[in-house]
Amino acid sequence: GHDPKDSTSLNTEVPKFSLEINKNLKNIKIGLPIEFFNQEIPIYLRKSIDETIKVLETLGASFKKVSLPNLDLGIAAYYVIAPAECSANLSRYDGVKYGFRSTKGNNLIEMYENTRSEGFGDEVKRRILIGTYVLSSGYYDAYYIKAQKVRQLIKNDFDQSFKKVDAILTPSTPNSAFKIGEKKNDPISMYLNDIFTVPVNLAGIPAISIPAGVDINNYPLGLQFIGKPLDEQKLLNIAYAAEKKINFKQSLNRWWEKK
Repeated sequence: GHDPKDSTSLNTEVPKFSLEINKNLKNIKIGLPIEFFNQEIPIYLRKSIDETIKVLETLGASFKKVSLPNLDLGIAAYYVIAPAECSANLSRYDGVKYGFRSTKGNNLIEMYENTRSEGFGDEVKRRILIGTYVLSSGYYDAYYIKAQKVRQLIKNDFDQSFKKVDAILTPSTPNSAFKIGEKKNDPISMYLNDIFTVPVNLAGIPAISIPAGVDINNYPLGLQFIGKPLDEQKLLNIAYAAEKKINFKQSLNRWWEKK
């Protein structure tokens, strides 16, 4: 909804989505991006996708191949734009007016340095450094401006696809979940797990992930439905119908509920 304190929020009426939720997928067309499905997707993930396609077809949906040719640039563009915004936004946290403040340091500069060193985690620091670099003199045009142009190309790809289909189906991630901390020393590998989701963020369109199937270790897999701008109702209806029909059952050891 609209936030009067946020100039980027749209001043449009928000529908009551829950009142219009339904499982009717008749005449719904769902796109399958050839770029995603041409990649080396694990067998268990492709099986989950194929089974979901069959389920949705029984509910009346049809499928059509679409092309999103610039999506392979999504990761690179996102990890220029997002750190740049991170750097710009977090530069205001000096540890003086509000927030965490270090007790170390003999002068103002040392207090600033210690506050930001102690107050931010490794990943935040990494993104601040990357963002500051791409916004610096001599690199702004080469990285940030170019990434924004790529962002527009990605949005154009989605706009063209949505002239043919109502929604787009992709995996949520290229594989099942990795262990906590497993990739902390390999951030690039960790970032690549965002390959199916960051293009959606760059394009500024809605998407939803639902559980659908498991991998060889019985870890749950997610599938993502992507919708047109401001078409959340149709997106929710597709996800609702799919989730009800798939009827996914969580079988992992729910350690967080144990007392």
